Amino acid sequence: MNSYEKLAAVLDKIPNGFPPADDGSHLRVLEWIFTPEEADLASQLKLSGETVDELSLRLNRSKDDLQRLLKVMHSKGQINSWMSKSAGAMKYGLLPFAVGIYEEQLNRMDKELAQRFEQYFSQETGFRKFAATRPVIFQVIPVNQSVSTELEIHSLEKAEQLIESSASWGVRDCVCRKQKDLIGEGCDYPREVCLAFAPNKENAFDDDELTKPITKEEALRLLKLSEEAGLIHCTYNVQSGRTFLCNCCTCCCGVLRNVERLENPREYIKTDFIMTVNADLCTACESCVDRCQFDALSVPEDVCVIDTKRCIGCGVCAVVCPEGALALVRDESPNKPEQPANQLDWMTKRAMSRGVDPSDIM
Repeated sequence: MNSYEKLAAVLDKIPNGFPPADDGSHLRVLEWIFTPEEADLASQLKLSGETVDELSLRLNRSKDDLQRLLKVMHSKGQINSWMSKSAGAMKYGLLPFAVGIYEEQLNRMDKELAQRFEQYFSQETGFRKFAATRPVIFQVIPVNQSVSTELEIHSLEKAEQLIESSASWGVRDCVCRKQKDLIGEGCDYPREVCLAFAPNKENAFDDDELTKPITKEEALRLLKLSEEAGLIHCTYNVQSGRTFLCNCCTCCCGVLRNVERLENPREYIKTDFIMTVNADLCTACESCVDRCQFDALSVPEDVCVIDTKRCIGCGVCAVVCPEGALALVRDESPNKPEQPANQLDWMTKRAMSRGVDPSDIM
């Protein structure tokens, strides 16, 4: 087993997963991102992170050599690093492929890497398994103005509340749209709309090379821009501990475009709402049909019809209905995808669902 095969196996042991593709495209992605030396070291790291001293002792390697290599690997978005107050030193840890290594290639990505990603994302035996494994990775937050005013909407379901309650805000280019642009398959949706936030830390993005610090007002403006463009608000499928808000499209998003290909995409997206139609108001104008990215709306006769297996409750269709005939209502279905309490709970449930034991890399 070479260094890339070893790293691929370790990344797939992480609860997030890095499913192998029959055509080997997952390995070709790693070959671009990592040198053999980098891949070998990454495969020996742990998710919980270790200091250079701890790694030197465990791996029996020179501290100076490790320090040099780890700094380079962090700068290339291959691993995680953070200052540990308890250890009084930097810790370096294994980073999942997604959300993680893929997103951190934003500035490094060129046409060749974009093509390698595309080959992997398109494989039935590869990344599609990542998108279709439970607990699902994304929770959809509906566009507020499309929700029935008769309902009480909890604050965690409001994208605006995630922004309002934070202490720092940042924005990135959408790595998925950049990847598609590089292979000539880009879309017309706005690109600089991937929002990040830190609930309890001011100036959290001042030293982040990929994330531009912005104000709360700018974050809210970009959220509104995304809604008007028809993008879907997606965030991590947990009850607490969210730190990002993606504004996604099925033409580019690695997760959504694979979910959209399924017959029943609603089962693979955490959503608490579903679209309804007021037949008395609907004029069958079809303004909403093209707006839906999941082909969940149709007008077979004189009123709009919702395909409840495909509707993910995002609400972007209702925004353009001139008669106000569309509204989201809460879905009380007992078969809804679960929502783990936090990231640790998500990873635990995901590991059980996939039948993997990540204890030796924790």
